[in-house]
Amino acid sequence: MDIEKAVVEFGTEAVLQYRAVAAPRHDNEVPESFIRSFVALRLHQRLGCQAHVERLYTAMAIDLGMPLTPDLVTVLGSFRADVALYENGRPVAIVALKVFDAASPLPSIGSELDKAQVLARFAKLRIFVGVMICPIIVSLEARIERLHDIFGGNMYVGERQRSGDQQWQWCFACASLGDREGARSY
Repeated sequence: MDIEKAVVEFGTEAVLQYRAVAAPRHDNEVPESFIRSFVALRLHQRLGCQAHVERLYTAMAIDLGMPLTPDLVTVLGSFRADVALYENGRPVAIVALKVFDAASPLPSIGSELDKAQVLARFAKLRIFVGVMICPIIVSLEARIERLHDIFGGNMYVGERQRSGDQQWQWCFACASLGDREGARSY
Protein backbone atom coordinates (compact mmCIF):
# COMPACT_ATOMS: atom_id res chain seq x y z
CA MET A 1 0.00 0.00 0.00
CA ASP A 2 1.15 3.50 -0.74
CA ILE A 3 1.52 5.42 2.49
CA GLU A 4 0.68 8.63 0.62
CA LYS A 5 -2.74 7.30 -0.39
CA ALA A 6 -3.40 5.95 3.10
CA VAL A 7 -2.51 9.30 4.72
CA VAL A 8 -4.85 11.11 2.31
CA GLU A 9 -7.65 8.63 2.93
CA PHE A 10 -7.27 8.70 6.71
CA GLY A 11 -6.65 12.45 6.90
CA THR A 12 -9.85 13.08 4.96
CA GLU A 13 -11.70 10.61 7.18
CA ALA A 14 -10.33 12.36 10.30
CA VAL A 15 -11.65 15.76 9.21
CA LEU A 16 -15.06 14.32 8.34
CA GLN A 17 -15.20 12.41 11.65
CA TYR A 18 -14.28 15.54 13.61
CA ARG A 19 -16.99 17.45 11.77
CA ALA A 20 -19.49 14.80 12.93
CA VAL A 21 -18.14 14.68 16.51
CA ALA A 22 -17.68 18.39 17.25
CA ALA A 23 -19.85 20.16 14.65
CA PRO A 24 -17.31 22.99 14.22
CA ARG A 25 -18.33 26.13 12.39
CA HIS A 26 -15.69 25.45 9.70
CA ASP A 27 -14.01 22.19 8.69
CA ASN A 28 -10.53 23.66 9.08
CA GLU A 29 -11.14 24.05 12.82
CA VAL A 30 -10.15 20.39 13.25
CA PRO A 31 -7.23 20.22 15.71
CA GLU A 32 -4.03 18.80 14.24
CA SER A 33 -3.79 16.62 17.35
CA PHE A 34 -7.06 14.92 16.35
CA ILE A 35 -5.75 14.31 12.82
CA ARG A 36 -2.46 12.90 14.17
CA SER A 37 -4.14 10.45 16.52
CA PHE A 38 -6.75 9.38 13.99
CA VAL A 39 -4.22 8.86 11.18
CA ALA A 40 -1.85 6.94 13.50
CA LEU A 41 -4.64 4.61 14.63
CA ARG A 42 -5.82 3.94 11.07
CA LEU A 43 -2.26 3.39 9.77
CA HIS A 44 -1.71 0.87 12.55
CA GLN A 45 -4.97 -0.90 11.69
CA ARG A 46 -4.28 -0.97 7.95
CA LEU A 47 -0.53 -1.62 7.90
CA GLY A 48 -0.11 -3.61 11.11
CA CYS A 49 2.89 -1.52 12.17
CA GLN A 50 3.48 0.38 15.40
CA ALA A 51 2.38 3.99 15.10
CA HIS A 52 3.58 6.55 17.64
CA VAL A 53 1.94 9.96 17.98
CA GLU A 54 4.14 12.99 18.73
CA ARG A 55 7.27 10.86 19.09
CA LEU A 56 10.37 12.76 20.21
CA TYR A 57 13.11 12.77 17.58
CA THR A 58 15.64 12.08 20.34
CA ALA A 59 13.70 8.95 21.33
CA MET A 60 13.67 7.86 17.70
CA ALA A 61 17.44 8.42 17.50
CA ILE A 62 17.89 6.13 20.52
CA ASP A 63 15.58 3.55 18.89
CA LEU A 64 17.88 3.69 15.86
CA GLY A 65 20.89 2.90 18.06
CA MET A 66 22.36 6.38 18.01
CA PRO A 67 24.16 7.53 21.17
CA LEU A 68 22.37 10.35 22.94
CA THR A 69 25.02 13.08 22.95
CA PRO A 70 24.71 16.74 23.91
CA ASP A 71 25.19 17.63 20.23
CA LEU A 72 22.35 15.35 19.17
CA VAL A 73 20.06 16.79 21.84
CA THR A 74 21.00 20.30 20.68
CA VAL A 75 20.24 19.46 17.05
CA LEU A 76 16.98 17.58 17.64
CA GLY A 77 15.86 19.56 20.67
CA SER A 78 12.33 18.85 21.82
CA PHE A 79 10.95 18.44 18.30
CA ARG A 80 8.52 15.60 17.72
CA ALA A 81 7.35 13.60 14.75
CA ASP A 82 3.59 13.96 14.34
CA VAL A 83 3.38 10.23 13.54
CA ALA A 84 6.30 7.79 13.57
CA LEU A 85 5.80 4.38 12.01
CA TYR A 86 7.88 1.57 13.50
CA GLU A 87 8.74 -1.92 12.35
CA ASN A 88 10.49 -4.36 14.67
CA GLY A 89 11.07 -1.64 17.26
CA ARG A 90 12.76 0.75 14.82
CA PRO A 91 11.34 3.82 13.07
CA VAL A 92 10.84 3.37 9.32
CA ALA A 93 8.73 6.41 8.43
CA ILE A 94 7.82 9.85 9.71
CA VAL A 95 4.55 11.55 8.82
CA ALA A 96 4.12 15.30 9.36
CA LEU A 97 0.47 16.41 9.36
CA LYS A 98 -0.73 19.99 8.97
CA VAL A 99 -3.87 22.01 8.36
CA PHE A 100 -2.85 24.50 5.68
CA ASP A 101 -5.38 27.26 6.26
CA ALA A 102 -3.09 30.21 6.93
CA ALA A 103 -2.74 33.15 4.58
CA SER A 104 0.94 32.26 4.13
CA PRO A 105 2.02 30.76 0.79
CA LEU A 106 3.29 27.55 2.44
CA PRO A 107 2.40 25.49 5.50
CA SER A 108 4.71 26.04 8.49
CA ILE A 109 6.53 22.71 8.66
CA GLY A 110 10.13 23.64 7.82
CA SER A 111 11.81 23.16 11.22
CA GLU A 112 10.03 19.87 11.84
CA LEU A 113 11.06 18.48 8.46
CA ASP A 114 14.64 19.61 9.01
CA LYS A 115 14.78 17.46 12.15
CA ALA A 116 13.24 14.50 10.33
CA GLN A 117 15.82 14.84 7.57
CA VAL A 118 18.63 14.87 10.16
CA LEU A 119 17.45 11.44 11.33
CA ALA A 120 16.97 10.23 7.76
CA ARG A 121 20.66 10.87 7.08
CA PHE A 122 21.54 8.20 9.64
CA ALA A 123 18.80 5.67 8.99
CA LYS A 124 16.53 4.27 6.32
CA LEU A 125 13.54 6.51 6.98
CA ARG A 126 10.80 7.64 4.66
CA ILE A 127 9.39 11.12 5.26
CA PHE A 128 5.84 12.12 4.35
CA VAL A 129 3.92 15.37 4.63
CA GLY A 130 0.13 15.16 4.85
CA VAL A 131 -1.74 18.43 4.46
CA MET A 132 -5.38 19.48 4.69
CA ILE A 133 -5.44 22.17 2.00
CA CYS A 134 -7.94 25.01 2.38
CA PRO A 135 -8.53 27.96 0.03
CA ILE A 136 -7.39 31.12 1.79
CA ILE A 137 -6.80 34.23 -0.36
CA VAL A 138 -6.10 32.04 -3.41
CA SER A 139 -8.15 29.17 -4.81
CA LEU A 140 -7.85 25.58 -3.67
CA GLU A 141 -6.45 24.60 -7.06
CA ALA A 142 -3.78 27.32 -6.90
CA ARG A 143 -2.71 26.10 -3.45
CA ILE A 144 -2.56 22.50 -4.65
CA GLU A 145 -0.46 23.54 -7.64
CA ARG A 146 1.92 25.53 -5.41
CA LEU A 147 2.45 22.57 -3.07
CA HIS A 148 2.83 20.24 -6.05
CA ASP A 149 5.66 22.46 -7.33
CA ILE A 150 7.31 22.65 -3.90
CA PHE A 151 7.27 18.86 -3.49
CA GLY A 152 8.65 18.25 -6.96
CA GLY A 153 5.49 16.74 -8.37
CA ASN A 154 5.64 13.88 -5.87
CA MET A 155 2.27 14.49 -4.22
CA TYR A 156 -0.94 12.48 -4.08
CA VAL A 157 -4.07 14.64 -3.88
CA GLY A 158 -7.37 13.30 -2.61
CA GLU A 159 -10.88 14.09 -3.73
CA ARG A 160 -12.24 17.56 -3.12
CA GLN A 161 -14.58 17.72 -0.14
CA ARG A 162 -17.38 20.22 0.38
CA SER A 163 -17.21 22.06 3.67
CA GLY A 164 -19.92 21.43 6.23
CA ASP A 165 -21.57 24.75 5.36
CA GLN A 166 -21.33 23.91 1.61
CA GLN A 167 -19.58 27.26 0.98
CA TRP A 168 -16.12 26.05 -0.04
CA GLN A 169 -14.02 22.96 -0.79
CA TRP A 170 -10.93 21.46 0.77
CA CYS A 171 -8.86 18.34 0.18
CA PHE A 172 -6.12 16.30 1.79
CA ALA A 173 -2.80 15.67 0.03
CA CYS A 174 0.37 13.80 0.91
CA ALA A 175 3.88 14.09 -0.46
CA SER A 176 6.81 11.75 -0.07
CA LEU A 177 10.08 13.56 0.54
CA GLY A 178 12.85 11.43 -0.88
CA ASP A 179 12.27 7.76 -0.20
CA ARG A 180 15.23 6.13 1.47
CA GLU A 181 16.69 3.09 -0.20
CA GLY A 182 15.76 -0.11 1.58
CA ALA A 183 12.87 1.30 3.56
CA ARG A 184 9.84 -0.96 3.45
CA SER A 185 7.12 0.16 1.03
CA TYR A 186 3.83 -0.85 2.60
